[in-house]
Amino acid sequence: MKLATTFAEDFAPAAAPIETINGKPAIRLPGDGRLLSEFAAELGTLLAGEGVFARKGVAFILDAEAQALAPATSGWLRTWAERAVVPYRARVDASGEIKIVRSMAKDVADAVLAAPQFLEKLPRVDRVHPCPMPWLRGDGRIELLEPGLDAESGTFTLDPGFAIEPFPLGEARMVLEILLGEFPFAEDRGRSKGVAIAAMLSVFAQGIMPPKSIKPVFIYLANAEGSGKTTLAQLAGLPYRDTPAEPAPRDEAEWAKKLLAVVISGRRLVLLDNIKGRLNSPSLEAYTSSATFSNRVLGASREFAGEAGAVVLITGNGLAWSPDLRRRSLAVELFMRELKAEDRKFRRALTPATFAAIRREALCAMWGIVVAWDRAGRSKGTRRNSSFPEWCDTIAGVVEFAGWGCPSAPAELEGMGDTDTADFADLAEVMEPGREYPFAEMVELASELGAFEGLVLQIEEGGKASSGARNRLARILSGFNGRRATAAGHFVCKGKGHARRFSMMVAHE
Repeated sequence: MKLATTFAEDFAPAAAPIETINGKPAIRLPGDGRLLSEFAAELGTLLAGEGVFARKGVAFILDAEAQALAPATSGWLRTWAERAVVPYRARVDASGEIKIVRSMAKDVADAVLAAPQFLEKLPRVDRVHPCPMPWLRGDGRIELLEPGLDAESGTFTLDPGFAIEPFPLGEARMVLEILLGEFPFAEDRGRSKGVAIAAMLSVFAQGIMPPKSIKPVFIYLANAEGSGKTTLAQLAGLPYRDTPAEPAPRDEAEWAKKLLAVVISGRRLVLLDNIKGRLNSPSLEAYTSSATFSNRVLGASREFAGEAGAVVLITGNGLAWSPDLRRRSLAVELFMRELKAEDRKFRRALTPATFAAIRREALCAMWGIVVAWDRAGRSKGTRRNSSFPEWCDTIAGVVEFAGWGCPSAPAELEGMGDTDTADFADLAEVMEPGREYPFAEMVELASELGAFEGLVLQIEEGGKASSGARNRLARILSGFNGRRATAAGHFVCKGKGHARRFSMMVAHE
């Protein structure tokens, strides 16, 4: 029995029956008497449930194999549309209208993909989840998203083929402890293991953070090859069927291109493996310091701006990075005591090939930890990092609630990480307060201390590299201008122009 109606329901004209050809809806192509906008709107309505989505003014399709989104192309649309509809041209003769079946022309498909009338009919999707993951609802509840499209969050969740049920907290903690039990974490009061757990939860449960929250970069360091840092990073990607390790971009242009591709695809995880030397990328720093990232689309005159939502994992041996990246990252440190990696003994082999067997158990463990934290009142982390405060209040809070070390605690890295700041601190300690040091004396002082070793060596050896090394060292020192360098006072840099005309002094307050 119909209990209530609306004016629209009772008095709206009946919808015209949909004409069909070969059992599929027939749709007339644009032409005389048929506007392109009309065709685009009708096609959008008919394809709305056929795996085409709209995001940031662009039509996307779901690439289930890549577990990501891919921009729709005109070539794809011309054939895909014919799985759901039959395009036709209309011709009128003495016997009446004749429908001539015909594929969309490429220029029509291009125009449709750019038409707002087409895009506004499509469901919105912002991201793809490889399996059900926790999400913070607008009313404050935390739920595990179901497979399929969730309209509120704009998330399409893939079906992993198994149910994810929360383990009790004690069992969940034991599962992850066993999983990480054979990694040689550094003796740092549990900080590195806490960061490793936090990385896993950042991939699985980043949806429990408030919208537009910033996440740290996770950097996995080791004292030697074969310590397991890549495998440990890949464990963070267990929600995915696999987490391929990608090489790092070679230059800044490639960094910008790669990160934009991540944004366009809606990917939520990227693993850059075995980076050597010094990590310094303005594009990476921009990506990790904002909720959105934009850049010009390669080969096009437009920009694409989207969510900087991926968790970035980086591995390296003896890796150094810029002070800006230090503020935005957390380090996991592994220390292998064996002389040769092949001498290590394992009770259980952990390789990407065996991840499928442990995937469900690990996901149930992480979901159980999140559920227990939620029910216990959602305690916050004990330390707050100003670069990612919401992450500290949620993910770090979950890690500490479950009994692991504070992942936000500062790392003490010898010869790795932000070596510039550490070297400058050593330099400032031996400078005489109130005395001015020309650049040449700063180089000499750094040489005696072994600070900025690579740059100082290039400067002392001279040659083609020395000019660039001088300029770089001068920029590093200038970057500390006005900063409190020691308990005695602040570091001051005077002068402009080339590095050789700079003078340095330490001044009392």
